[in-house]
Order: sequence, then C-alpha cells, then structure tokens
Amino acid sequence: MCGRYAIATERLSRIENALGVGLPDVSPRYNVAPTQHVPVLRVAAGDYELVTMRWGLVPAWSKEPRTSYATFNARAETVATKPAFRAAYRARRCLVPASGFYEWELQGGHKVPWYVSSADGGELAFAGLWEEWRGPGGDSLLSCTVIVGEANAVVAPIHDRMVVILGPDGYAPWLDPRTDRTRLDGLLRPCPAGWLRRWRVSTAVNSGRVEGPALVAPLPAGDQT
Repeated sequence: MCGRYAIATERLSRIENALGVGLPDVSPRYNVAPTQHVPVLRVAAGDYELVTMRWGLVPAWSKEPRTSYATFNARAETVATKPAFRAAYRARRCLVPASGFYEWELQGGHKVPWYVSSADGGELAFAGLWEEWRGPGGDSLLSCTVIVGEANAVVAPIHDRMVVILGPDGYAPWLDPRTDRTRLDGLLRPCPAGWLRRWRVSTAVNSGRVEGPALVAPLPAGDQT
C-alpha cells in the first residue's frame, strides 16, 4: 500500500524532460496523507497540466463527495474491473509526483517506519487515476488515487505491496487516453530495484501533524535496530 509520501523537490525535471513540457514548481512537503490535496499531472483538452486534487478517489456516480478511506489506493490486480476505478482506468489516468514514500515494518510488535526514495535523487512518478465528481448544485471535486501492486526487492523485506512507479518511457502512454488495455496492464508491474533505495526514519512521521525535512533524514547508525 501507499499511505504516506513526500515531495521533497520543487522542480519536476524528470517528468518535464520525458514529456517535453514545462511545469510549475511544487511546494516541498514531507508527510503527505490521504484526504489532503496533492499535485497531479493529467491530460486535459489534449495538453498536459499539473492540477491539485484530493487524495482519495470519489467516483463520478457517488451521491456525495465523501471519500471512503479505501479509495486512496487502487489494487493493480483489480483496478480495471472494480466499480470505483474501472472508468477512470479506461480514460482518466494521471501521474502523482513524489520524491519517496513511507512504509512501516512490523518488528517485535512495533511498526518501524522506512523511507523509500529514488536512487538518483530525482522525482518519482506514481501511477494514478483521477475523477471529477459533480454535485446537483453545480459544485465539483477533483480527486485521485494511486495504484499499488507487488513489492520489488527493495520494498519486499518491509512490506509485500508497494506503489506502482512508472519510468519516463511510460509517462506518455499512461497519460494518453487512447492507450490500449494490454499496454496499460503491462505498465502495472514492480519497478526495477535499482530505481530505489531505503533507510530507517524517525517515528515522528507516524503523526500526520508533523511536517518538515527531518522526517526523511536517515536515523543515526546506532538507532537502526
């Protein structure tokens, strides 16, 4: 699963270079959680745009804009068929920029946080979906989810699931609403282990009220056990 992540860079250079576009800067954040508003890259009217959406997808057919906590992640194995996600999987896919994500390992009855980051320090692009909910009074809400699948060799010792991370050659086909189902399904696989690195971080991240770059700092060697 992916329930917390960080955006520790202002420039989205890797995404810009891969898609040949210029994107606005983003504000660094180090403890992004479901129900918060996050930057999302999508295609609208044939152009790439970076917009803000609430993390936790609200299907267009929902009677109200409240989101189930379960919709902040979509399982790769069922995203094409589950009612909450299947329409968005066909036509409303997005990239969710991040610098890394947190995962918790169970050790001796305690949950120990790890930070999983890009190996080269650049931004990551999570595979996501978006929806627009419209109310009877004309109000609307943009919301999103990130897709999770099997863990790769970096994350597997901590957790058996992880967010789907796309490489630069997958950005355009993922965003293109014309991409066929076979190509899409092929992108929903664990990213190569060489793309990522991990380290232990402070339990301060356990609180959603804590923010700041200290959250992604590696613990001193003596505190790693």
